[in-house]
Amino acid sequence: MLALSLGSGSCTLCKPFVGAVTAPAMMIGAIGSSGGGGGGCGGDGRALVGILAISAALGATAGLVTGVISDVQVLCGRAHDPTRNWWNPFATNTWDGG
Repeated sequence: MLALSLGSGSCTLCKPFVGAVTAPAMMIGAIGSSGGGGGGCGGDGRALVGILAISAALGATAGLVTGVISDVQVLCGRAHDPTRNWWNPFATNTWDGG
């Protein structure tokens, strides 16, 4: 299954890289919009680097998993647009946001 999705679509190959970049922005944006006051780092740069590294790793992992799922859904005919939600590492191409 993984070999088919690696050979068929771009989600499996690209989404981990996109997720490593977009996940930190999404996670930090969610912390800031929830009234958390910036994540509680207290101005410590080392904590910010740690948060960015961990969220980038989570985004890359989630991007790989949802990329494989998205490509399999396209191969099975369940999704017609293989690039839908390509920017969101936590969503597949059939996820409607709800």
